[in-house]
Amino acid sequence: MYCIHCGAKLPEGANFCINCGAPVEKVESEVKPEVEKAPAKDTASKEQSVMSQVDNSIDQMGEQIGQGIDDAAKDITSGLKKTGEKTGDFWENWRDYLTPDNLEKFASVALLFPLFMTVVLWLLNRVSGWVYDQYLLPLNDVFFAVFRVAIFLVRAVFLIGAGLGVAATGYVLYKNESKRTVWGWITGATAVLAFLGCLGINQLYSYNYFMSNPGLTKTFKVLGWVAVVWGIDTCSRVLLQKLGIDVEPIISRDLAAYRDFYQTYRAKHEAEEKAEKEEIAKAQNGQVGPVSYFDGTGAGLFGTYLLYALLTIITCGFAAPWLNCAIQRWRTKHMVVDGKRVTFNGTGASLLGHWILWEFLTVITCGLFAFFIPVGLQKWNMNHTYYEGEKGAEDSRFDGNTFQYIGYNIVQFLFLVVTVCLAYPWTHNMILRWQTKHQIINNDRLTYDGTALGMFWRALVFVIVLAIPFGFLASPWLYCWLWRYQYSHTHVDHSSVE
Repeated sequence: MYCIHCGAKLPEGANFCINCGAPVEKVESEVKPEVEKAPAKDTASKEQSVMSQVDNSIDQMGEQIGQGIDDAAKDITSGLKKTGEKTGDFWENWRDYLTPDNLEKFASVALLFPLFMTVVLWLLNRVSGWVYDQYLLPLNDVFFAVFRVAIFLVRAVFLIGAGLGVAATGYVLYKNESKRTVWGWITGATAVLAFLGCLGINQLYSYNYFMSNPGLTKTFKVLGWVAVVWGIDTCSRVLLQKLGIDVEPIISRDLAAYRDFYQTYRAKHEAEEKAEKEEIAKAQNGQVGPVSYFDGTGAGLFGTYLLYALLTIITCGFAAPWLNCAIQRWRTKHMVVDGKRVTFNGTGASLLGHWILWEFLTVITCGLFAFFIPVGLQKWNMNHTYYEGEKGAEDSRFDGNTFQYIGYNIVQFLFLVVTVCLAYPWTHNMILRWQTKHQIINNDRLTYDGTALGMFWRALVFVIVLAIPFGFLASPWLYCWLWRYQYSHTHVDHSSVE
């Protein structure tokens, strides 16, 4: 028993409280106060436990995003370091490269700068227009500033380069008397025209008093294109035929040099493809060790993509799960990892439920759940991927998580902004490496050993073609070209034990 006034414990049979003297008639039992107080304590404890779990979850999310950023930064830094090691000799001994022959080669290429400047600025405008069409209103000012900086840097680089082309041509003519022929002097004059052409193109993206005359701007642009025409012939004489700027141009001979260069490149490319096919055939016959490769063609992908894309459009997006499964099924059946062909057994009907749920969650979260969809789709795809002829996909999975993926994409975005998209091959390679190391097929964890330099020209051609009107029609061939490189560098990670 307890006193209701002071809470002191009372002995059995007591008439008055031994502590405060209150009469026994006002004393309550021991159970009642405990029953009243206990629920309040339990509720507070539960609330504290829930808040603690929320805090822990937020901390884990932050740690995973931070870990993704850290891993991505290490990955891309390692890639840039390897690239720097390959080009380090140039930067350490750059003075040794300033020979008259190299300056003559640079001067011939500088004649084409008006063309290059036009193409690059056009691509930037196409990309910026595409970004603005995404209706990213809160970020429009940011993207506008980024593209303004990018355009400024491009203008500066080509203007400085064209000016250096004039200086290089003048130096070659000054140092080598044999170059002072009429054709050499014409090349020097066209170097000046190339600089004026870049100045005229620059006017389209800037405002200044000197170039405020539209007629003068058009004149400079025309002079720049004259320099480009002469530069095409000069590059043939200097770069392909090794003749020099002082040699008389002969159109038939110079065009034949381009034709021979193309035929040589094509023969080399065909020889490499033949050697690759022979190696694959030997691997299939057991004559050499297992190799990884991709044997799909753009024509095959084009038919599949066209059919399901039309169905997706006709059904207002309802057939999107079937499109995903069709592309995934086609891609995996042409993919071989260390001698094992991969297959996919997912269907659009089984994906449809997930797809509807993802769309619903994206809507009710005002788009926030969209960040989870790429990894969720990757997990679903890998859960239906396995080696042909082996057991099903029960032991296949993707164990990456969304927050690491967000961290990698944050690093990619920052690098693309800082480098004006020039770091794309490195950032794309970084994400490919992350995705591949989290892919497990029948308990075999995969790894990717491709390089950014190996991906560079493919990525460059991919961007240029897609920027051209109707260039998207060539996307199946471009994707197969990229996948051929990607999957030839995808192997089983034998250092990892699952």
